[in-house]
Amino acid sequence: MPGTTRPQGWTGGDPDDFAALTLVRVATVMRHVFVATLAPHRLAPQQFSVLMHLVERPGRSQADLAREVLATRQSVGELLRGMEEQGLVERTPPAGRGRSAAVYASSAGRALLEQVTPDVLAAFAPDRLGLDSAATDRLNDDLHTVLSALSERDPAQ
Repeated sequence: MPGTTRPQGWTGGDPDDFAALTLVRVATVMRHVFVATLAPHRLAPQQFSVLMHLVERPGRSQADLAREVLATRQSVGELLRGMEEQGLVERTPPAGRGRSAAVYASSAGRALLEQVTPDVLAAFAPDRLGLDSAATDRLNDDLHTVLSALSERDPAQ
């Protein structure tokens, strides 16, 4: 079109040098690997995460789980209902008025988590990520630092 100039690329520099974009791309690929790894066990990544948290800290409330898995209370409530129907989690009635129900991994949920854990650990082993153990540990530490910094900025988390 006459008189129109075409922009000369993104003004932020080389997209491959933009860590946030690289992280989004890595997260997308990792999610695909998670889904493929868990699919034979009929388990979704969110369910895996909930089971991990419940085994580590039994008796969590729905609100606590939402914070831990970075989701809304409503979406975690829907997730827990489905997991309860599948027999993967159990909820105890609230201990009193105004108190939250406690959520626990059922014995079936614990067994399923134990069954899938070797597959998940193998899928994300350092050598599968192109790293050694020390680099994987540093990456995990750095990602927790980023997560903490961004969570402080985002009141929704």
